Amino acid sequence: MKNTFSLAILFVIAFAGLAFGADIASLPWNSSNLETLKGFDKNAIVRFINDWSGGENRPDAIKPNEILQFRWVDLFGNGEYELTTLESAGPCCVFLSIFTKDAKGRVAMQSYNGGGDLHATIKDLNGDGKDELILSKLVVENSGPLKFYWPAVYRPENGKYVEASRDFPNYYDNQVLPELDQQISKTQAKVAAGERNYEYTLAGLTMERDKILRVLGRNPTAGLNHAYQWLNSDDPDLLQDAEATFKEIGGHKLEEQAARDKRMRAFCARYPGTAMCRQPATSRPAADH
Repeated sequence: MKNTFSLAILFVIAFAGLAFGADIASLPWNSSNLETLKGFDKNAIVRFINDWSGGENRPDAIKPNEILQFRWVDLFGNGEYELTTLESAGPCCVFLSIFTKDAKGRVAMQSYNGGGDLHATIKDLNGDGKDELILSKLVVENSGPLKFYWPAVYRPENGKYVEASRDFPNYYDNQVLPELDQQISKTQAKVAAGERNYEYTLAGLTMERDKILRVLGRNPTAGLNHAYQWLNSDDPDLLQDAEATFKEIGGHKLEEQAARDKRMRAFCARYPGTAMCRQPATSRPAADH
């Protein structure tokens, strides 16, 4: 009896050792291994990524605190699972990485700027069994800081993701634009009540809505009137919004340049001690001897 019990304990230990001895790289990424894959913690995910990309001693090796989220998802609806990670790219930005594994065990990776909570970022928007990506895309001005975010939709195509926002008008009509309109209305009320600094929030929300209308083809010049209004401002931030909007719409080089020049003058009037605003010292005439 004692020997039978001992053998049973040894069998359990040996089986557990086989289970825990498996690693992400050696397992097929399919539904039969899904529970095992879900059992790996963040440290195991980091080890896998670093081993795959060249080792943890590289200067750019990823650290556990840079993985904000990870999730196993059958993105393409084919019974094979992908490892998706949301990673930090500094204080302002994040990016989404997708690791795929083929039948021969070869791992490949795709990365996309933007993203948020993985459950909100990865959705099947058209009901075809394949997931789209909703990525918060930055619209930036080359010479300045980021301007605003807007939710771009990427759809799967031949195992990759390509931007296809214009193909998903229902998503914008039913989910994005109604919420944006509510935020704009509330912010307009705050501006009308004289609450400070909300004009910048209002400008950002307005630029996001206008961008979506342009992308959907509803109004190719959406935002042009707002840009002209901001061009009449003496506020460098609103002038930069005007500059960015003229550039986004295109075909308004003179207005874009005027907004840029006026923005620099307004900025230097507000912050005269900034290095870019300091005038070079005038050379003095040599003293007579």
